[in-house]
Amino acid sequence: MQRTFALVAALSIVATGAQAQRAWQTEVGVQGGYTRAVAAGLGADPTDIIGLPGFNLGPLLPASPGIYAIIPWKDKIAVDLDFGVSQLNTGGTTLTLFQLGARGDFAVTKKVYAGAGAGIGYVENAGTSETQLGLQAAVGYRLGLSNSLKGNVEFRTTFWGNTQNVGAIDTYALLFRVGAAPHRSAAPARRASASNARAGSWAPMLGVSAGYASIHAVGGGDVSAIAFPGYGGGLANIVGTEITLPPTLFAILPIGKKIAIEPGVDLHRTQAGGTTSFLGNLSGRLNYAVHGGWYGAAGVNLNYVKQSGASAATRTGANVAWGYRFPFWGALGGRVELNYTMYKPNTDLATPATNIVGLMFGTTMSLR
Repeated sequence: MQRTFALVAALSIVATGAQAQRAWQTEVGVQGGYTRAVAAGLGADPTDIIGLPGFNLGPLLPASPGIYAIIPWKDKIAVDLDFGVSQLNTGGTTLTLFQLGARGDFAVTKKVYAGAGAGIGYVENAGTSETQLGLQAAVGYRLGLSNSLKGNVEFRTTFWGNTQNVGAIDTYALLFRVGAAPHRSAAPARRASASNARAGSWAPMLGVSAGYASIHAVGGGDVSAIAFPGYGGGLANIVGTEITLPPTLFAILPIGKKIAIEPGVDLHRTQAGGTTSFLGNLSGRLNYAVHGGWYGAAGVNLNYVKQSGASAATRTGANVAWGYRFPFWGALGGRVELNYTMYKPNTDLATPATNIVGLMFGTTMSLR
């Protein structure tokens, strides 16, 4: 009887340990939502930011970055990272921007988690740099979206400290996260991805893009950016409506073996001092699988702009692309793409004709 009890107790301990180990899996994904930024101690009006995905400019705009990763550590604890890094060149001025959040997450239950950690933001302009440190705390709820996609709803607050050139800022965010476990069913997913590439067929995917893009305004100046994740239309609310890069989020929706529809989108809204600015950056195109992983694409673009005190307006354009897709990391896919977008001049927005050349890297997650 004692041996039986000891065996049951031992199995119970092993099972509990195994369950704890399964509390977290490696996860990589994209996040976005609402952030309120408040200049600490100044009594100034807050700045409200909505980004899909999250849009971040380091200490200049410390909203939540668009990319996150979860790395299991031990038992019910995981390391939770989110980050954004970019370099922007406009009018001969170069800005280098970076933000990283790092914390430990504890699985309170199978669904609920809580975390605490720190953040670092960095900006460099014309040889002058500034580093800002902060403390972060979060609570969240995990849910399953599909066989491969995971979702999290999270409330987060970060308190950024005062520096020589950047004031203290408190941010409060409500975020939605969508990600995938690269190593879950990685072998079947990799075989399927490689098989699809060889056959030139498509599979339903959700993706996020990053990389280099250069904007040339006809009769105006040039703006270029290297960003991870991509800027999309995030700069349009800050620099100018014509500064719109290829959409950051995209989906692959097959309509045949060789053809797929690819919608692209990112949405950005800022409100400060009673002034609101919203930009919807949309695209739609047809992708044609040429051979193996190679593909070509063509489609249209639309920017919807609404600012306080002005009527809503849209500008339209067209895009073409050539790219190569491949298995990337476990169940994640990847692609490298050269694309070209052309926008017509718009009198309502007072924007000139613009041409955008992009060399973008995309990471995809299965929608199945």
